[in-house]
Amino acid sequence: MTGAQSDETGAESRHAAATAPVPENAVWYKVADPDELDEGRVRTAVAGPRTIALTRCGGRFGALDNHCPHQGGPLGEGSIEGGLLRCPWHGYDYDPITGRPPAGFSDAPEAFPVEVRADGVYVAIRPLPAHVRDVSDVMVETMVAWGVTHVFGMVGHSNLGFADAMRRAEGRGELTYIGIRHEGAAAFAASAYGKLTGRPAACFGIAGPGSTNLLTGLYDAKVDRAPVLAISGQVPSKVLGRGAFQDLDLPRAFADVADFSRTILPDSDHAELTALALKTALVGRGVAHLVLPDEVQVQPAADRPPAAPKGRVADLAVTPPSDVLSRAVEAIDEAKRPVIVVWDTEPGSTWTAWWHWPRNSAPRSSPRSRPRVRSRTGTRWAAGSWGAAEPRWRHGS
Repeated sequence: MTGAQSDETGAESRHAAATAPVPENAVWYKVADPDELDEGRVRTAVAGPRTIALTRCGGRFGALDNHCPHQGGPLGEGSIEGGLLRCPWHGYDYDPITGRPPAGFSDAPEAFPVEVRADGVYVAIRPLPAHVRDVSDVMVETMVAWGVTHVFGMVGHSNLGFADAMRRAEGRGELTYIGIRHEGAAAFAASAYGKLTGRPAACFGIAGPGSTNLLTGLYDAKVDRAPVLAISGQVPSKVLGRGAFQDLDLPRAFADVADFSRTILPDSDHAELTALALKTALVGRGVAHLVLPDEVQVQPAADRPPAAPKGRVADLAVTPPSDVLSRAVEAIDEAKRPVIVVWDTEPGSTWTAWWHWPRNSAPRSSPRSRPRVRSRTGTRWAAGSWGAAEPRWRHGS
């Protein structure tokens, strides 16, 4: 059993690891049974709102923030070697109890107070501070304002800030996030959504190969002219270009497939770049791409409003020339059993086929004379009339 909350004090503790002072407002969470973790081992555990690396070394338990301070590697998936906890990504070492690095290094993961009680190992965690609106919130709010309702993707170490913003938007009922098992599937899903609705969906991946996995599906969108917004997590700006784990020049990698590809910087106009990406995808019917360095995603942006499309996009409705429409009406009017296939992009609808009777057929008051509307959502009846130049239809029950 892990993550259980307790208000007990250390009076019943058999052992307390002096990793850090206990904050006044901390809450104790049970993360393991006393003998659950073997000596010299580490594993990931959940303590209330935090994920920690739970260690056991030299007969003592330690609890460290699970994110390696170098680049966010999962310390709970590392190993204890030579008395030091080693990050599985880059091999950075830390004291498994205190989190202190070896001499010559200054970065260290946060260490949490630990108590071993009769019934288990407990870790003291401070309540998380209230959320401050950040860059990711601004970008997600802009996406929603431009009509994005669905995001397909995979959450990972380099896009967590943006994923949290999507989670908050989904909690408000503004967005639907659909997790997938491969980023290529996310890009194909977003492409299909754009083809079927004419509206942009978004696909979402982590830095490096997670984002390049999007490319095949994005080329599908490019070739078929489907509006898609691709969003890539990125390594922290401080290690960008230095060959860090999953460091890749993503704007260059996406240069051919995307009509618009920009990296969001700390001082960028975050809402405006998001709006420009969506406008490019929507008006140009193609792929737009945004790259989000890890630290920029959670940069506070409390007073920055989202960018709405009002006044920035012309009416995209397309009307055929009147002479072409007149010829179509004449052809239908002369046919014995004309069929019109109509695509309906409303949620829950698929295709509909209309059968029209000749002009001088049975009276329209007879249900048998009405054209039938067939769709995957059921069979309905529709009534229609022919004017001098064009047909006008209304759905009936």
